[in-house]
Amino acid sequence: MKEILELRVNYDYAHLLFKPEDGKIIENSVQVVRIFKDDPRYDQIPIVERKIQKKDNMKMFFSYWHFERLYTKEELNDANLFHISVKPYFEPSGELCGMEYDEAVACSICGVGRRQIGPLKLKKNSIPKNKDIACTIERSTEIVVSQKFKTAFEKRKLKGIRFDPVVFGENISTDYYQLVPVSELELTSHTITGVNPWNFSEGSEGGTHEIQKGYKITFEKEVYKCPRGHLIGLNLLSEPYVSDSPAIKEYDFFASTQKVGVKVGLLRPSSIYLCSPAFRNMVLEEKLKGFDFEVAHIE
Repeated sequence: MKEILELRVNYDYAHLLFKPEDGKIIENSVQVVRIFKDDPRYDQIPIVERKIQKKDNMKMFFSYWHFERLYTKEELNDANLFHISVKPYFEPSGELCGMEYDEAVACSICGVGRRQIGPLKLKKNSIPKNKDIACTIERSTEIVVSQKFKTAFEKRKLKGIRFDPVVFGENISTDYYQLVPVSELELTSHTITGVNPWNFSEGSEGGTHEIQKGYKITFEKEVYKCPRGHLIGLNLLSEPYVSDSPAIKEYDFFASTQKVGVKVGLLRPSSIYLCSPAFRNMVLEEKLKGFDFEVAHIE
C-alpha cells in the first residue's frame, strides 16, 4: 500500500517547501500538491507551519489535507475487512427539517449517544441524485440509501443493516431508507486519529480572536477526545484497526463503537463504518455509487 497526501497550500508560502511545478496553482491563492508519505518534504510540513504561525498566528501553511491509499490487487483480495467512506454530503440535516433528538441521553462532554426520535425527516430533492448512499452534514447517523441498495443487500442475504423509513415534509413517504447498523466493532489503539497528520490535540479552548483591527471572531470550545472513551479524535488518520470478534464472520456491515469528529453546531461525532468483502463485492458488481473503500485490519 502506498499513501499519497494531498495538500492545499497557501500560495504566499508554498515556495518555502514546494516548487511551482509541484502542483496546480489556483487563482494565485492555493497550490494543490500531492506527495507520497515517504517523501522527505512530508516531515518538513509541520516545521514550516510552525514558522509561519510564529510569525503570524492567524496565517496557515495549508488549509486542506487528504490521504489517498493505493492498494495492489493482491492486498485487496487478501483483505478480510474494509473501511467504507461515504462520499456525498448534503443539507439540510434532519434536525433542520423538524426531526427531534433526545439530548438528555447523550454524553455531556462529547455529545455521543443522543437518541433519534421518530423517522428521519429530510427536505424533498435534497438527496444527491444518482447516488446510492449519502449522508447529511450532521454526519453522525443520518445516512440515506437508495431502493437499489436495499434490494441488492437483501437479495444477497447480507446482514448488519436495518433499513428505517425516510420521510419528506409532513410524513410524505419516499423510496429512500435510513441506514442503521446493528453490529459494532471496537477500534484498537493502532487506529490513529488527530486534527491533521501532525496535530494530535485533544480539543480546542475556543475564545474570541481579533483577526484584523476592529473585527473579532468567536470560536466554540471543542472536545476531540472524550475521557469516557466515546470519542477518540477529530479525524481518522490511519487505516482502521479493530479487535477480532465473532461478529466479523456473522455480519457484513459494522459501525465502530468509538466515534471520531466533534460536537459543534449541527455536527456530531460519527462512527467509522466497516464491511465484509461480500459487501464490497456487492457494491462493485451492482455498480452502486457513493462508496470508497480502504483496507481495515483485524487484531
